[in-house]
Amino acid sequence: MRNIIQVFTDIAHREGISITSLEKKIGASKGVLSRAISKGTDIQAKWLFALVDNYPQYSAEWILTGNGSMLQKDSADSILKETDPEVLREKLVNLQSQLDAFEKANNALVDANDSLKETKMILQKRITELEGNK
Repeated sequence: MRNIIQVFTDIAHREGISITSLEKKIGASKGVLSRAISKGTDIQAKWLFALVDNYPQYSAEWILTGNGSMLQKDSADSILKETDPEVLREKLVNLQSQLDAFEKANNALVDANDSLKETKMILQKRITELEGNK
């Protein structure tokens, strides 16, 4: 029989997060999972359900029984698509166009800021002149 607590370790490892972060994500108190892992004890079933709810990309069957694929079929297909070179090139082109748009917007904001500084100087000069005429 498999150690159910290993599922939490496997998912944390695959997600690149600590057990403490996983505890936080599923709403468990700090130490609930880490204590069970270190002591080799069982956990409440509600944490398995919380894991299924918070990580829908993982197969509930795999989480609960250890049988079948770790990832939902849609998630596995999605991962394969995301690593396809053509998809990555397209994402890179899109990101580059976003970067270009942000650079243009930033340049426009710099110009507007310069204009506002000039207006501020003119207004300060005018205020000084008006205060001197009192």
